Amino acid sequence: METVKFPCPCCGYRTFPVPKEEAVAYICPVCFWENDVFALGEDQPSEENRGITLKQGREAFRRLGAVRKDLAQYTRKPLPEEIP
Repeated sequence: METVKFPCPCCGYRTFPVPKEEAVAYICPVCFWENDVFALGEDQPSEENRGITLKQGREAFRRLGAVRKDLAQYTRKPLPEEIP
């Protein structure tokens, strides 16, 4: 039986084991965004992500393959079942 996964708010791949509202401090293995349930919008700085916003994280992921250059070495490609 396949486990339903939920999309990462940063990269969009279905890597979250629970909805983002319940994924306290979960780190996406594809983009390395640490889910911040306290950041209310995509333009609000995230303490879990060293003050970058979700919007900045998305842009960095598109350019670098990770939310920050120093984290790119820890990321992985999405699995086929994680691609939306």
